[in-house]
Amino acid sequence: MESVSVNQHMKNPPLNVGIIIPPDSHYTPVLYSHTKASKDFNRLDHDVYNAVQKSERVDKKRTPKSVFAALALGALAICCTLIKKLFKK
Repeated sequence: MESVSVNQHMKNPPLNVGIIIPPDSHYTPVLYSHTKASKDFNRLDHDVYNAVQKSERVDKKRTPKSVFAALALGALAICCTLIKKLFKK
């Protein structure tokens, strides 16, 4: 008895590869040293830790004295205009 099979083109489609262009050069892998990478990471971690320790928090910064001087001049200007109005009456 002869077996009936599925369409041969459905089972095994023709291979269509196209044009394969060879590379100009071969890839040369770069090998990394675990000890050098660990040393670099520890140095970077130490630098970041020192920078964080030296930095000031935002809420600990003081207000510049020029801001207080500008507020005082503004308050003095307002007081002068009020005193002049009081003496004119």
